[in-house]
Amino acid sequence: MRKIDLHIHTIAAPEGKDVAFEFDISKFKEYVDTAGLHAVAVTNHNLFNLEQFNEIADALQNVKVFPGIEIDYEDGHMLLIAENDDLDDFNTRCALVEAEHSANGKVRHAKLIEIFEDVSKYLLIPHHDKDPKIGRVHIDVLRDEITAGEVGSQKRFHRLLKKQDELVPVLFSDIRVKSSLDVSTVQGRQTYLKTNAEELSLSAIKAALQDKDKVFLSRTENHDFFEIFSDGQQLSHGLNVILGNRSSGKTHFLNKIVEMLGSDEKGVKYIKQFELTKIDEKEFNDLLEKQGGFVREEYLSAFKPVVQNVLEIDRSLTLQKIEEFTNSLVLYANNEQLQDEYSRAVLFNQRKLPVKRDGGINILIDAIKALLDSDSHKDVILKHLPEASLKAVLNELALQMKIITLDRLKREWVNELVSDISDGLQSRSSRPPVKHNDLSIYTVKLEKEKIRRFNAVAKAVKTNQTIRKEKKGKFTVEAYVRPYSGTQEVKNESKTNDISFKDAYEHYSDPFRYLSILKTKNLDKASLYKYFCKVRYQVLNEYQKQVSGGEMTEFNLLQRLQDAFQYEMLLVDEPESSFDNVFLKENVNKILKDISRELPVIVVTHNNTVGMLLKPDYIIYTQREIEEGEDKYYVYSGSPGEKTFSTADGSRMVDSHAILLEALEAGANAYNDRKRMYDTYKKN
Repeated sequence: MRKIDLHIHTIAAPEGKDVAFEFDISKFKEYVDTAGLHAVAVTNHNLFNLEQFNEIADALQNVKVFPGIEIDYEDGHMLLIAENDDLDDFNTRCALVEAEHSANGKVRHAKLIEIFEDVSKYLLIPHHDKDPKIGRVHIDVLRDEITAGEVGSQKRFHRLLKKQDELVPVLFSDIRVKSSLDVSTVQGRQTYLKTNAEELSLSAIKAALQDKDKVFLSRTENHDFFEIFSDGQQLSHGLNVILGNRSSGKTHFLNKIVEMLGSDEKGVKYIKQFELTKIDEKEFNDLLEKQGGFVREEYLSAFKPVVQNVLEIDRSLTLQKIEEFTNSLVLYANNEQLQDEYSRAVLFNQRKLPVKRDGGINILIDAIKALLDSDSHKDVILKHLPEASLKAVLNELALQMKIITLDRLKREWVNELVSDISDGLQSRSSRPPVKHNDLSIYTVKLEKEKIRRFNAVAKAVKTNQTIRKEKKGKFTVEAYVRPYSGTQEVKNESKTNDISFKDAYEHYSDPFRYLSILKTKNLDKASLYKYFCKVRYQVLNEYQKQVSGGEMTEFNLLQRLQDAFQYEMLLVDEPESSFDNVFLKENVNKILKDISRELPVIVVTHNNTVGMLLKPDYIIYTQREIEEGEDKYYVYSGSPGEKTFSTADGSRMVDSHAILLEALEAGANAYNDRKRMYDTYKKN
């Protein structure tokens, strides 16, 4: 087994992509020795420094050092690593990469081939399940030369390993070698290769990276495990339980993992001891309000454009125009005797020509321009839509646009001329003109139909109904819709005390009228859809009753655990601190098992309900001993069923049966005493 790290930075990336740092060769040596590496690659962003590389290679005599470069290739990053037999040639080609990146911000496929010519000589490793990812189409273009893809975590390594058609996963440190680097924080981010090659050449590495059965994250050659510390301590990709007496180093073990992987949105989900001991009613309701907001947005997503569609309708203005039109038409007919040479003119009451809009042709033209001008995914676009065809469509649409625009300009010019002439004739005639003679009966009817349908939809939206119901452990989470019960609830939605809603709420049963008044208020027009119904989010216990204070805390734990799926690892420190055994067995254990099928889970516990009934994949036991007056901490581990657990280096062992009874039952005597006491309650 050979341990490699082929993604190491020794120069800060230009253009502010990296925080500036000063390279430290002694720290590089420390990292290589501590991690026990057999091969490394220097892969700086879009550049290669030959002088520095030679310094590194001379300093690291006991490890194979490969020259490399991390290229901004197409829409992501790709490692390109060379054999170290022609450094001058590699240096020259990397200088061309640096120039290309400086000029265009990336290296396209054609340019990559132009610079490196025969890319089969190199090891190409794209960011595959790691940001910034290279799109699948760009990987496929180089599919004959790419077999391995870099991932961002142990979880992703394990996930890709199980997918038959995916690239062979590799995990590297991606570190910046500087004096402040703590090498202990980057352990477990290297890849083991199974190879029998006497010399760890680039060709030997490439051969190993064509087979998923030859890559591991643990020296034990077991795909179900990964190393977490430099001493070889491993964890299961599934469910791990940490046992031990008080102050034996269990929490310290978790803190070291957090320090390594990071407790953030992409790293570790860490639920600390006593963190969930209590949640007050206000905090719980705030949590529900937030969840309810997400549900409401989903529920009203189809209603939102319906509101926007009728928002600009001014029905009172339309009715006023209809009334003025009919009255003036009657008046015009009744005053026929006042007809004169002006009113007899054709243009006296002439309707304006309808002006045609562009029918969305502008959007189409902009879309095709975007396709032609796009730098990202250019290969995909041109693969299915040849550039000549796109340009032909663009030219034809431009011609159509010219015809439409010319027609519109002519009609607008005629209408303006007709309006001027009509105004002049009407000002000279004794006969009253017909007002709004361009009023469209079709438009009036369409407007009325829009309002009718809007009212029907709005009334349906606020109908009492359950829109979501799901089980979370012993709890039922329910979201339901109901109408607003009064002015105060509407005001609460606005989150302001400066606006009165009394006049609007009086017409709540008439949705369009209600909307017409709402839009006169000082409210965000884009948010008016929220004022039509109330969405409530509630949590019920197993008896379908509102949860108690203790049950609020239980639900909060399940909610926090459910969030873990978006993380790379889950750590839970003594969940039993706040919950009873029945809840732990029937709810917490189940969700922890479910999560462990997707990502590594590490649980610290003293509780036998959690410790053994979880049926963990791996057990870790921490122990503190006093040696020569000083505290010494040891970590033992093993799989369930093994008779002994050992330290990572195998130098110390403990009896697994004894330590399990000690950690979970307070020892064999206490366990037997409890058993005898329980037996006395048995019926004969």
